[in-house]
Amino acid sequence: MTTKAELYLLALSELENSTGDIISTAIVTHDGLIMASTRSDTMHRETFAAYGAATFKRAGETMEELTGENIDVLIYESTNHMVVTSRAGAYALLIVLTGKNVQMGLVLMNAQKTAMKIKEI
Repeated sequence: MTTKAELYLLALSELENSTGDIISTAIVTHDGLIMASTRSDTMHRETFAAYGAATFKRAGETMEELTGENIDVLIYESTNHMVVTSRAGAYALLIVLTGKNVQMGLVLMNAQKTAMKIKEI
């Protein structure tokens, strides 16, 4: 019997294999607790999860204040990296850290597909 944790890791693995130039991925609660994550040599997993969830929460508060709507996807980028955070059901977020050489459209499409898989799990 396959556990939820194994299904989450499989979904993250499929995302990474289908997209390329992904540095790290995680499924976290809205409070930043890790449900599943892939290994990253560049940062501590708990830090990645906590900051990703906190950033999404703050952006969500801003969206709510400005439009009265909930945020579904948050994208931010620096010179060498991009982060895509997507709502994955009522209780989870999918966070993806990529390098700069990734195709943004491909990341968004695959992240949203993965978020739907996570929601179904």
